[in-house]
Amino acid sequence: MAPVIEIIEYTDPYCTWCWGSEPILRKIKEVYGEQVEISYKMGGLVGDIRDFYDPVNEIGGERWYEQVAAHWEDASRKHGMPVDSSVFYEIKDSFTSTYPANIAVKAAEFQDRELAKRYLRRLREGAAAERKHIHRLEVQAELAKEVGLDANQLVEDIRGGRAEEAFLKDLTDCRSMEITGFPTFLVKNLETGRSHLVYGYRRYAYFEGLLDEISGDSLVKRRIERNEDEVLSFISRWGKVATQEVATLLDIPKYQALEMLKSISDKGLIYGRKAGNDYFWSVKTVITCDNEMGICRAI
Repeated sequence: MAPVIEIIEYTDPYCTWCWGSEPILRKIKEVYGEQVEISYKMGGLVGDIRDFYDPVNEIGGERWYEQVAAHWEDASRKHGMPVDSSVFYEIKDSFTSTYPANIAVKAAEFQDRELAKRYLRRLREGAAAERKHIHRLEVQAELAKEVGLDANQLVEDIRGGRAEEAFLKDLTDCRSMEITGFPTFLVKNLETGRSHLVYGYRRYAYFEGLLDEISGDSLVKRRIERNEDEVLSFISRWGKVATQEVATLLDIPKYQALEMLKSISDKGLIYGRKAGNDYFWSVKTVITCDNEMGICRAI
């Protein structure tokens, strides 16, 4: 099915409110499926932290890492996604810019656009909740390998400058549209050309109304069931989800989502892994072995 709507997120792997928007984007895909295509352009949040100043959040100067950590913790209380802000104390002497992580995403796109989306997500997870130093090339290569990318090719495209050129094109696109804050979403009807620019984090209900308006109520919505089968299917499709993503999917409070996830975990169907101030959840892989045939299979 050809998509009717495209949502382009102008983003940065380090942006906490982009991380907070992940539950909304995943629910959009769950509800609308292939009718809505989600793509990304890299915006480059911080060119040089030594020159950076955010007057709204009072971030800048020698103690920037303390200020960013506090900002992430405050944002997490609002958007619900897990964070481990101690990463900024670890990288305070080596980190200067978010640009290297942006460039790594562009390098991934040369190989496979769908894998690049998974890679962007993996970078977000690593930076936000796993204390991964994603500004480092070796960490970028490690995470690329995890999602199925050719890590050596990624490194080559970064070192050769090709990925930086692609990133600078995205940056030029952002500036031409006067986009300076992230996330920013361009929602457009691919059939009629109608579009709308959305600045900042918005809840799912906002996007649902906007998609109805932009599409002329032509999109078919899948009904989301509030049961364990829905949750298991959701986790299976995405591989790893945060508690807030289940809460957003089912439109229930986060504490109820956590209770449901723990109940499913107690049955041995999923497992939770501590991630910063919350958890990531994955489906357990069940292995069955046939000793006569000499083979083991994941089921």
